[in-house]
Amino acid sequence: MGAQPLAGSSWSGRGRRWLPLFCGALAVRLLYWAFVHPGWIPDSDADQYVQLARNLAGGRGFSLQYPQLEVHPTAFRPPLYPALLAPGAWLAGDALWPARLLQAVIGSGTAVLAGVLAARVGGRRAGVIATALVAVYPPLLANDTVTLTEPLGLGLVLAALLLVDDERWVAAGLAGGLLLLTRPNAYLAIAVLAVWAARTIGWRRGLGLAAVAGLVLVPWLVRNQIQVGTWKSTTSDGFTMSAVYGLPAQRVGHFIDPTEAPEYHDDHHILARFDEAEWNDMLMDEAIEAVKANPGYVGDVLWENVGGYFELAPSLNTYPEVSDGRHMGFRRATLPLFWVVTIIGVTGIVTHRRHRLIQVTALLTAQFTVLSLLLVAPPRLRGPFDVMCCIGAGLALSHLWAVVGGRTVVSDVTMVTTEG
Repeated sequence: MGAQPLAGSSWSGRGRRWLPLFCGALAVRLLYWAFVHPGWIPDSDADQYVQLARNLAGGRGFSLQYPQLEVHPTAFRPPLYPALLAPGAWLAGDALWPARLLQAVIGSGTAVLAGVLAARVGGRRAGVIATALVAVYPPLLANDTVTLTEPLGLGLVLAALLLVDDERWVAAGLAGGLLLLTRPNAYLAIAVLAVWAARTIGWRRGLGLAAVAGLVLVPWLVRNQIQVGTWKSTTSDGFTMSAVYGLPAQRVGHFIDPTEAPEYHDDHHILARFDEAEWNDMLMDEAIEAVKANPGYVGDVLWENVGGYFELAPSLNTYPEVSDGRHMGFRRATLPLFWVVTIIGVTGIVTHRRHRLIQVTALLTAQFTVLSLLLVAPPRLRGPFDVMCCIGAGLALSHLWAVVGGRTVVSDVTMVTTEG
């Protein structure tokens, strides 16, 4: 059972305790936007989310030109994030500031949710430190003023986890469903949350959580079947698999874009793009056959991705970081902080490994990490690991503070709701 708030406390009162930290995190993001990366222009994934939002705002539905020659109904990207960007696109046209401001707000909220989790484990001081770390940590900060889904996905994972801890399984299921509409590869995360709910608050509630998450996803699946011709939640899986494991990628030993590489410019592949569902299935089949022919290549991908993901070979991240809109000078200057936070954070996680919130957080992080290592592992996809390390660092530093001061560390039961 999750910890309960003290009698007489109110949700609004507890929320106000976190408001200064939220404002501080938002201020950091606005300063980063203004002084580090004011002239950012969306490219690749970020540009696709912007274009989807503009098409929604313009009354063209959930549509995109990529990978064809004309705007068409698409399922290449999940729908929630573009839907959140659409009102800003409707109000401000092609201006990017509404999208960047929304991203900063989402990232600041995620920082607070990380602090709430840390506070439940190690007390208010741990929560404050964890929030401060997420607020200023460069790898996370870099995602929070550009149009990428990672901050929203992180926030929804943390919200669902905290809601399960509050025994609010319906709300947790809703958060899980929204997560599936943001990160389609989050099925395992929903399974982890459902199993955890089943073990802590009863198997019926665990099943209910999974059912609610599925119900949230169903309308999107029906839409995809009607407009795109597939029951799948997205049509980008084949692209990713082919880009990583297809024969052309295996020949050169790195990621290859199936829309740009000459090996995919034959009539068969080009014409397939005009049926997005068929194109996705074709690329997936080709990638699977390539893996069957050379299963050892999976190990090659895994080994290289470990080097980039954990910054053992930082040069591997140059192309993805530029593509994702990172400021490379800022990245190079702040890269040593990754090791500092990671070492302290892992220490804190290990020290508090018996706490059930830490156990489920580590399990959720592990499944996201393994998935990235097997496919693509740019630093922006390291967000779950980075947030976990910030939480762990908050716990470790708070414990050290208490030891030095000769105090006992207890969890803060006055700050246990998702709202704080």
